[in-house]
Amino acid sequence: MEITYLANVEHPVQLGYLISIYFFYTGLSAGSFVLSSLGTVFGIQKYKPIAKAGVVMAIALLAVAPLHLIADLEQPARFYTLFFRLNPTSAISYGTFLLTLYPLTCIFYLWFMMRKDFALGAQKLTGFRQALYSFLTFGKKDLSPDALAKDQKWIKGLGTLGVPLALSVHGYTGFILANMQARALWHTGLMPLIFLMSAMVSGTGLLILILILTQRYFSPERALTPRRKAVLQDIARLMMWFIVVDGVLMAINFIILYFGNAAGYAAAEMLLGGSHSTMFLGVEIGLGLVIPFVITFWSKTRKSLGLISLASLLTLLGVIAMRINFVVGGQQIPLSGNALNPYHVEPRHLMFLGCFAVLEVVILYLAFKFLPVYGIEPEKERTSVEHHLPPSSGVSVRSN
Repeated sequence: MEITYLANVEHPVQLGYLISIYFFYTGLSAGSFVLSSLGTVFGIQKYKPIAKAGVVMAIALLAVAPLHLIADLEQPARFYTLFFRLNPTSAISYGTFLLTLYPLTCIFYLWFMMRKDFALGAQKLTGFRQALYSFLTFGKKDLSPDALAKDQKWIKGLGTLGVPLALSVHGYTGFILANMQARALWHTGLMPLIFLMSAMVSGTGLLILILILTQRYFSPERALTPRRKAVLQDIARLMMWFIVVDGVLMAINFIILYFGNAAGYAAAEMLLGGSHSTMFLGVEIGLGLVIPFVITFWSKTRKSLGLISLASLLTLLGVIAMRINFVVGGQQIPLSGNALNPYHVEPRHLMFLGCFAVLEVVILYLAFKFLPVYGIEPEKERTSVEHHLPPSSGVSVRSN
């Protein structure tokens, strides 16, 4: 008598929440940078006022994103070995240098965009900001037309270089997953495109939220002017089209999965009716794509800052769910047997995620508070302040 033994061999989920959120951060950075380049590289004038904000976001996000990779290592002190142990056949090796070259390009790009403001601030401001701006000019305080024209050339050149770098930094993450032939959910040529388009959706959403908050509290006017509101509505319309493309790519991918081989069918079933169905259909599709699309599609709802803020926040939740569904869910599909590989997030990983999120908020706050993202705020004249004081107040006014 022939006896057949069936065994469900569990394979541990190696890439957990830390890696999923790392993909999320790099996507936010790439999306923010591409949007910032619309004015400086592609010459769309109405988007020039948001260029600095987009690059500041890209740099701040790239400052925190690699920390998720380092924290995920069992021995994080060894991360530097990736710089001198290059494996020409490994996408991860190339990613190490992309994660270095891209933020450096962003930093130089931002400096040339802000050099004029630094020079003006060194002349007109006082106190800490005057000292900071004077230092950040690095002695380059020339405001002649020739010097400003050279700045524009550098801005155009570095921005042109930064766009493919931004797309590569996030595209290579999808490329890494797509080359895993044993993972049915990952092994598709659409994976880099899906990651890139979801990055554009989330990057646009975060940019809208940051612009609304920072223009209200950190711009010289401390207000959202009609012109700025019009730009926000245009960005919301862009987000709508990014959502459309992202949704189409997702639909194509699932048609291929569902009607492909048995492993692909199992992957599709896991997301459509299995353990990840709530995260996929409810959060990723329902909250992250459908509702933001409806809000940004109708011109009346798109004119409401509250509604486009809600749509932007929902896109962030949706893309986070997408990263978890694809990264973690892709590894839970068994390579043998029929039971899903279990995954339980480690408490210390949640602690790292919380700490890195707080660090990101702090970096963004300091950047928008002290850097001339919206130009320099001129010092108030003493007479304008005194004008509001009663004659007998006895209060002396001193410029800071």
